Amino acid sequence: MNCLFAYCTDRGTRRDCNQDSLLFRQMVCRGERAALAVLCDGMGGLQMGEEASASLVRAFAGWSEQELPALLPELSAGRTPEESWNRLLLEENERLGDLGRSFGVQTGTTVTALLFCRGMYYAVHVGDCRAYEITRRIRPLTKDQTLAGREVEEGRLTRREAAYDRRSHVLLQCVGASGGIRPAYTQGRIPKDAVYLLCCDGFWHTVREREMYRALQPHAVKEERLMEKRLRDMAVLGRKRGGQDDITALAVRPPGGYENA
Repeated sequence: MNCLFAYCTDRGTRRDCNQDSLLFRQMVCRGERAALAVLCDGMGGLQMGEEASASLVRAFAGWSEQELPALLPELSAGRTPEESWNRLLLEENERLGDLGRSFGVQTGTTVTALLFCRGMYYAVHVGDCRAYEITRRIRPLTKDQTLAGREVEEGRLTRREAAYDRRSHVLLQCVGASGGIRPAYTQGRIPKDAVYLLCCDGFWHTVREREMYRALQPHAVKEERLMEKRLRDMAVLGRKRGGQDDITALAVRPPGGYENA
């Protein structure tokens, strides 16, 4: 059984290109089923943000073809993708940094990725795209790597206050524009009935978490067309509220885990 997948992306009003890039792949490798979702939000002059995000998505696509097949059997033995992803991101951080310097601009991209395999999810995160798990509640799987996010971590702001703080737009790190990066990793078991949402800051700055929850409750979204409509409705809502940034979100509903049939 395949998982359900839907996405929406909308170019903002600030620039002539959409600097968000995304990837979703399902695969069967040596009898193991898996799915990979990736969202990148680029930044930089001379349209380099668009290239940075697309380049990192291509790197994850290559990883899914070249490294993931050999890794899948090891995941069932307790290994995680962390070492492999860390190597990929450090290499891309250096490569994108060199690319930006060759054009005389600073460029980079945030990234949030989820791998689903054998009833588990594995997440990696750099920047301020977000991942949520939606079951009977909505639960963030990532923490914003921004100045406002750091204030939340240190207890000086609540998450609600941080959402309206101008420091929420100031990144602490991103791939390509940071001298060194420290990706954040997390993992967990996939609940029996869950939807996973990846969204860029242009989305979550204008759409409230309770609205995400109402739109994507697992019992209410059992078809991809409906999932896509709910995502687009939220993107339209964000525009009506004055959102000017690119808006991208993708939703994945795993089939209750990826245990072998």
